[in-house]
Amino acid sequence: MKRLPAALASLTALCALMFGLSGCNVRFSPYAAVVNGSEISQTQLRDALTAVVDNAGYKCSIASSGTTQIAGAGEGTYNSTFSATVLSILIQDKVVRQEVERLGLPEPSALGPVALSQLQAASAPASSCTGSGASVLAAFPASYRQLLLRFQLDEDALSAHLAGTTLNPGPLGAYVARHKTKMMLACVSVIETGTKATALSLRSQILGGTNFAVLAKAHSIDSTTAAEGGVIGCIPDADFNAPLNNVIAGLTVGRVSSPISFSSDWLLLLVSRRESETSQQLIPSLVAQEQSALNTFFPRLLGSAKVELDPQYGTWSTKGTLARVQANAGPPADIVPNAGANAGPKASG
Repeated sequence: MKRLPAALASLTALCALMFGLSGCNVRFSPYAAVVNGSEISQTQLRDALTAVVDNAGYKCSIASSGTTQIAGAGEGTYNSTFSATVLSILIQDKVVRQEVERLGLPEPSALGPVALSQLQAASAPASSCTGSGASVLAAFPASYRQLLLRFQLDEDALSAHLAGTTLNPGPLGAYVARHKTKMMLACVSVIETGTKATALSLRSQILGGTNFAVLAKAHSIDSTTAAEGGVIGCIPDADFNAPLNNVIAGLTVGRVSSPISFSSDWLLLLVSRRESETSQQLIPSLVAQEQSALNTFFPRLLGSAKVELDPQYGTWSTKGTLARVQANAGPPADIVPNAGANAGPKASG
């Protein structure tokens, strides 16, 4: 049997004598996880946990969801499910990064601002919390923010790959030229009514020459757009919920739609014009179009990864829709130690 180095053996013995081994939080694993032979260190996980815990806006959104607690049951610990979730994100990032590198997918630096805009939109706090997506993202340490930004770029690169192109300007421009109908913005206006009969009556008036915007101001029950003559804005078709995305994609410019049942109301839609997407809109639109393919690709990629965990964080589970870290069940007072708990403000759930 291998013997521990003298210094480590002495430290272990001293700790066991003073507090009992379980109270020392002594860990012999140098890593939090090994993903396809590449390590995620304990320090990386600890920094990620701290980044989330120290971000008030992000913590507020977690608390508002009511699904995850941050603090563990024992003083100076993290909740095991929270820790497992953060580690799962790091593993997912590692697996996706490895795949992007294996495929040699380009990520032009010029698209950094586009990825940042995507992240800011995705980081928008819950309605009950203050701040914006930009402020939440800015509150993360630079290292963690860079990790999130890289993951967004990786997702964009994989979306382009699944669509049969890359993020380089030449191939991306050729893709847009081949898919003009998909990569255009539809400038849409809406009239929302409570009954189909009202929608039919208004449509008849529009076909007879009455101005769409005038009728929207007078009759639309959509408080957001009525005062503006029903104008929603110029948006990629794919950004609209079904069945509106398909209806809008099929509308001829200047032609009002038939009444569309949506929720408990009825809609009339008008595409006033179509225009090319800007660079800020093109990549998110491509990701949205490839979302179904990504939803199939990511689980398969994660499920095939070889992952080894430090047992204190749980086990790697490939059951269910997405492979993830399955948290340990207990004991609750000593599941995942929070190394910074005694050095500053304690994390609260």
